[in-house]
Amino acid sequence: MSLWWWASCLLMIGAALLLLLQSQKRQFPPHLVNRRFEMVLHQQGASAEDFGNRLYARKRLQQRLERFSESEFAEMQLLLVQAGWGKPQHRFYYLAAAWILPVAVALFIGLSALIQGKPISDAFMHMAFAFAFWFVGIRHVLRWRARTRQAAIRREVITWLHLLRMLFDAGLSLEHAMRVLVQQARGLIPNLAHELDVTLKRIEAGQDRSDALMDMAAPLAVPELTDTVTMLKQATRYGGNLREPLIEYTKLTEQRQVSELREQVGKLSAKMTVVMVIFLFPALMIFVAGPGFIGLSNALKGVGG
Repeated sequence: MSLWWWASCLLMIGAALLLLLQSQKRQFPPHLVNRRFEMVLHQQGASAEDFGNRLYARKRLQQRLERFSESEFAEMQLLLVQAGWGKPQHRFYYLAAAWILPVAVALFIGLSALIQGKPISDAFMHMAFAFAFWFVGIRHVLRWRARTRQAAIRREVITWLHLLRMLFDAGLSLEHAMRVLVQQARGLIPNLAHELDVTLKRIEAGQDRSDALMDMAAPLAVPELTDTVTMLKQATRYGGNLREPLIEYTKLTEQRQVSELREQVGKLSAKMTVVMVIFLFPALMIFVAGPGFIGLSNALKGVGG
């Protein structure tokens, strides 16, 4: 009996030692992590000090640019997310382009004007015009990109609904269906696949599935996407079959887009009428009434002669 007791104790001590060694292997000591980090930086021709200095300088520059953009910072963040540039480095690049690029272009235009021998007043006017043009133009480009991507997402929603219904009929769960769409449907729904990829990363990081889906749909401000995410959220939380609601909502969305296309065609026909009156009607009048006017002018010349 005592032999079995001693053997059990030795086995438990051995198991405890193995678990302790395994945990120490998984938790890499800080000096090993730092050594590996320095090795990677050395292979790239840099040092940890230089990397830290560059990172600190970039952070300080970004904070100053954000302070300059304090009045429009909330709208800018929303537009960057809608444009598909929601990462921190994208925000830094946009802030640099929105503030540093107009100043650089204005200084270049002013120096060019002075080198060409123009007066200081003219150079200052050129600088002011260049700064205003680039300052306003970059913000208009961001808004145009956000509107274009929103319209693209609206067009992709119907394809996304059909694919979701097919995957649900095949017995896949919501997360598995989203993963399949991200991996295999980027050619059909590139913008939505990008957003779903970000949502999956949030879910894998521990965020609730419903909250991750709503965080995806809310900033994009696409009504069809928000309604679809709301249905998915309710089905995730309360359960139920999504096949029939998806079919009905797909038909409703298609009818809505068809009516919008008819409205656009109606507006286009009115615009084409204006174009026809301006360009085609004068040419038609010349072709039809030109010979008569020419003959009448010749007859009047003969009477006068």
